[in-house]
Amino acid sequence: MSIEILGSINVDIVASVDMLPRGGETVLAHATQRLAGGKGANQAVAASRMGAPVRMIGAIGADEGGEFMAATLRDDAIDCSAVSVLDGVPTGAAYIAVDAEGENQIIVAPGANGAVTPQIIPAPQESSRILLSQLEIPLPALAAFFAPENAGDRLRILNAAPAIDAGADLFDNVDVLIVNQHELAQYCGGVLVERVEDTFIARELMKRPDQCVVVTLGAAGACAVWPDDHFYARAFKITPVDTIGAGDCFVGALAALLAQGCVLKEALPIANAAAAQATQKAGGVPAMPNRAAVEAALKEQA
Repeated sequence: MSIEILGSINVDIVASVDMLPRGGETVLAHATQRLAGGKGANQAVAASRMGAPVRMIGAIGADEGGEFMAATLRDDAIDCSAVSVLDGVPTGAAYIAVDAEGENQIIVAPGANGAVTPQIIPAPQESSRILLSQLEIPLPALAAFFAPENAGDRLRILNAAPAIDAGADLFDNVDVLIVNQHELAQYCGGVLVERVEDTFIARELMKRPDQCVVVTLGAAGACAVWPDDHFYARAFKITPVDTIGAGDCFVGALAALLAQGCVLKEALPIANAAAAQATQKAGGVPAMPNRAAVEAALKEQA
C-alpha cells in the first residue's frame, strides 16, 4: 500500500560551524553544502528507502533549485506527478548551521511551499494507505488534504511541526499526531516534557477516542500515547554526526512501516533505529537510510 505525502520541498544550504552563533554574533563556517531537504521531501525519501511506494504532493519554483529537487525525488523512485511547478515563485530554501556536536539552527524561506493551495491537492489514489503531512504548508491546503471525504480506510498522520497554534485546528481530522517533546510542550501550554510520564499530557490534544499521539524524546526514545494506554520505545544508541533529518526520518520510516502492515508498537522501535541511522550523515535527504541499513543496525544492537 502506498503513502501520499503533502509537504515542503526545500533546497538546504548547510554551513558547518564549530559553535552555533548567539544573538548578534558572527561565526565562520569551515564548509558549506547544497543538499535536498524540506520536511515533506525528507519524509518522502525516508519512506521510499524503507520500501514504501510514495507520491509527493507540493510545489517547487520554475528554477534550477526546483529542477534539482524534482530530480532528487525521482532518483528515489518517488512519484512527482502531483508536484506543481510555479512561475514567479522560488523553490523553498532552508539555511542551516550545524555545530561540532551535530546540533543545528535553521531558517526557512517557504517560497513555493507557501503558495500551495487546496486547488492543487489531488484526490487520493485508490492504492494509498497513508496520508501524511507537516505544518510547512498553508493550513487551507492541509485542511483539504485531511478532509473527512479523503479518509476512507486511510490512516491520516500529521507531524505537527513546526509547532504553530493554528495547527491544532487540524487535530480533529487526523488519526496519528506526531510531535517532539518541545512541540508537545508548546501545544500544551509550555509544560516541561522530559520523561515518559510527561508525554501523557498529549491526551489533552486528542479530539477522538481512536486517536494516538506519538511523542519523540530525542536521545530518550519515543512514546505512543492512547486515551487509555501507552507504549515506550527506547532510543537506538548511537553517536550523532548531524541531527538535521533525524525527526523527519522517524516520521517517514514510521509511515512506511504502518503502510506495510506493522502495528504501531512494532513499528516504533524500528523507526527509532532509522532515525538514529539518519544522524550518521550530513543533511536531510542524503542522510536517510535504506531498509537494509536499518535492519543491519537493529541486528547489531539486538
